Amino acid sequence: RGPQVMAGYWNRPDETAKVMTKDGFFKSGDMGFMDERGYTKIVDRKKDMILVSGFNVYPNELEEVVAQHPGVLE
Repeated sequence: RGPQVMAGYWNRPDETAKVMTKDGFFKSGDMGFMDERGYTKIVDRKKDMILVSGFNVYPNELEEVVAQHPGVLE
Protein backbone atom coordinates (compact mmCIF):
# COMPACT_ATOMS: atom_id res chain seq x y z
CA ARG A 1 0.00 0.00 0.00
CA GLY A 2 1.35 3.41 -0.88
CA PRO A 3 1.39 6.20 -3.46
CA GLN A 4 3.29 4.02 -5.95
CA VAL A 5 0.64 1.26 -5.92
CA MET A 6 -2.29 1.34 -8.32
CA ALA A 7 -5.75 2.13 -7.00
CA GLY A 8 -7.26 -0.55 -9.24
CA TYR A 9 -7.94 -1.61 -12.80
CA TRP A 10 -9.61 1.02 -15.03
CA ASN A 11 -13.37 0.33 -15.20
CA ARG A 12 -12.86 -3.23 -13.86
CA PRO A 13 -14.14 -3.30 -10.28
CA ASP A 14 -14.51 -7.09 -10.47
CA GLU A 15 -10.81 -7.55 -11.29
CA THR A 16 -9.78 -4.86 -8.80
CA ALA A 17 -11.61 -6.70 -6.01
CA LYS A 18 -9.50 -9.80 -6.72
CA VAL A 19 -6.17 -8.02 -6.17
CA MET A 20 -6.87 -5.15 -3.74
CA THR A 21 -7.94 -5.33 -0.11
CA LYS A 22 -10.65 -2.99 1.14
CA ASP A 23 -8.03 -0.90 2.96
CA GLY A 24 -5.88 -0.42 -0.16
CA PHE A 25 -3.26 -3.17 -0.02
CA PHE A 26 -2.27 -4.88 -3.29
CA LYS A 27 -2.25 -8.69 -3.18
CA SER A 28 0.85 -9.39 -5.28
CA GLY A 29 0.87 -13.16 -4.85
CA ASP A 30 4.35 -13.03 -3.32
CA MET A 31 4.81 -15.23 -0.25
CA GLY A 32 7.24 -14.21 2.44
CA PHE A 33 7.91 -13.38 6.05
CA MET A 34 9.47 -10.66 8.15
CA ASP A 35 12.69 -11.68 9.87
CA GLU A 36 13.83 -10.73 13.38
CA ARG A 37 15.49 -7.53 12.04
CA GLY A 38 12.30 -6.37 10.32
CA TYR A 39 13.40 -7.26 6.78
CA THR A 40 10.87 -8.84 4.44
CA LYS A 41 12.06 -12.05 2.78
CA ILE A 42 10.25 -13.22 -0.36
CA VAL A 43 10.37 -17.02 -0.54
CA ASP A 44 7.70 -18.09 -3.06
CA ARG A 45 4.80 -17.03 -5.26
CA LYS A 46 1.14 -18.03 -5.07
CA LYS A 47 1.13 -18.58 -8.85
CA ASP A 48 3.95 -19.97 -10.94
CA MET A 49 3.89 -16.91 -13.18
CA ILE A 50 5.47 -13.47 -13.00
CA LEU A 51 4.23 -10.39 -14.87
CA VAL A 52 7.09 -8.43 -16.45
CA SER A 53 6.17 -5.31 -18.45
CA GLY A 54 2.78 -6.82 -19.23
CA PHE A 55 4.16 -10.21 -20.31
CA ASN A 56 3.58 -13.52 -18.55
CA VAL A 57 6.92 -15.07 -17.58
CA TYR A 58 7.04 -18.60 -16.22
CA PRO A 59 9.96 -19.39 -13.90
CA ASN A 60 10.59 -22.81 -15.44
CA GLU A 61 11.05 -21.21 -18.88
CA LEU A 62 13.44 -18.67 -17.40
CA GLU A 63 15.41 -21.46 -15.69
CA GLU A 64 15.74 -23.31 -19.03
CA VAL A 65 17.15 -20.23 -20.76
CA VAL A 66 19.56 -19.40 -17.93
CA ALA A 67 20.76 -23.04 -17.77
CA GLN A 68 21.87 -22.81 -21.43
CA HIS A 69 24.39 -20.09 -20.62
CA PRO A 70 27.94 -21.51 -20.52
CA GLY A 71 28.72 -19.65 -17.30
CA VAL A 72 25.91 -21.33 -15.36
CA LEU A 73 26.51 -24.65 -13.64
CA GLU A 74 23.61 -26.75 -12.39
